[in-house]
Amino acid sequence: MHKEPLFESARHVEHCPKCGSALQLRRGKKKLFLGCSAYPACDYLKPLQQHDSKILKVLQQVCPQCAHPLVLRQGHYGMFIGCSHFPSCDYIVHDEVESAEPQQNVPCPSCQKGLLVARRGRQGKVFYACDQFPKCRFSLPNQPYNRTCPKCGYTLAFHKNERHYQCCHKACRHQFEVE
Repeated sequence: MHKEPLFESARHVEHCPKCGSALQLRRGKKKLFLGCSAYPACDYLKPLQQHDSKILKVLQQVCPQCAHPLVLRQGHYGMFIGCSHFPSCDYIVHDEVESAEPQQNVPCPSCQKGLLVARRGRQGKVFYACDQFPKCRFSLPNQPYNRTCPKCGYTLAFHKNERHYQCCHKACRHQFEVE
C-alpha cells in the first residue's frame, strides 16, 4: 500500500526588485530577514516583520506632518507616541527629559570629547550618558556634578543626600560633605 503525504511543500521564491536575483532567508543580530542572493553586488534587504511596536491607544491629537491621528505605542524601548500611518509617516513625539536643576556642562570622563546628557531608558527611568554614543558608552544612573573626590581625585560626584556627595568612580564610592 502506497501512502501519500498529508502535506506537500510548495516553495515560494521571491525575487529582488533591484536585480531580479532570488531572495534568501538570512539571520541578523536580532531577527530574520530576506536578503538578495547576489550580495555584495546587490544590498537589497526586506524585513520579515514590518512593525516592532503595537498600538495601545488611538489619541485625539493629529500628526503635524500628515494630519492622521497620533497613537500611543509599545515599542522595543518602551512606550512612545507616533503617527498612526507609520512607516509612510515617521513622526514621533519627543518629550524632553525633565530635570530638577538646570543641567551643567559635565564633560565625559571616558572619551574626554562629549558631554554627559540626560536620557530616558526603556522603563522611562532617567540616566546620564555621553552625547558621543555609540562611539562612547559611558553612563551613570544619577545626575553627575563637577565635584572632585577628596579621596581618589575623580572629578565627578552625585548627590547622596542633602548634605553629602558620593564619588562616581566605581572603585571608590567615597562620601563627602557638600561645601
